[in-house]
Amino acid sequence: MKSATGTRDARPVGPTAYLLMKRFRVWLAEIPLAAVNAFVLMDLVYAPRVGALHAHQIAMTTRIVVALVLAYVITWLAGEYRPATLLLAGLFWMGLWLAFEWGGSLVIGRPVDEILVGWHVEQGYLWPYVLLTYLLAPLLVGCTLHPARSAGRTGPRSRPVR
Repeated sequence: MKSATGTRDARPVGPTAYLLMKRFRVWLAEIPLAAVNAFVLMDLVYAPRVGALHAHQIAMTTRIVVALVLAYVITWLAGEYRPATLLLAGLFWMGLWLAFEWGGSLVIGRPVDEILVGWHVEQGYLWPYVLLTYLLAPLLVGCTLHPARSAGRTGPRSRPVR
């Protein structure tokens, strides 16, 4: 937003917008990491050695661990927050991955039945658990590892709770 003098308005963003901006930036940085995990490690390293299903399980377990670590770091950097804000951040993070997975797959012409393979938990696939981790990781990390932040104490980049 520009003021009358042509300079940027210095209004700080609220804690929710700040947390969502952090999540979006991490998601952008996470795309190449997820690609290496899926297309290099899972397909070229694990699958020839242990088979497609076990390779998927190893790669998705790795992704869950990475998501939890990223949730910890981002929640720590966020300063103060409310549990509802953390849940919104998780919903945003999960939504970005769903949009990327479905949108990207459909753009490149990948058949829907091929996209849905990873959703079959009854066959041992773990993609729904990865999405559940993206949804709940900010809330779990925020309420268990950083509970004082939601109580009004400050973090490294404290933002007022609104």
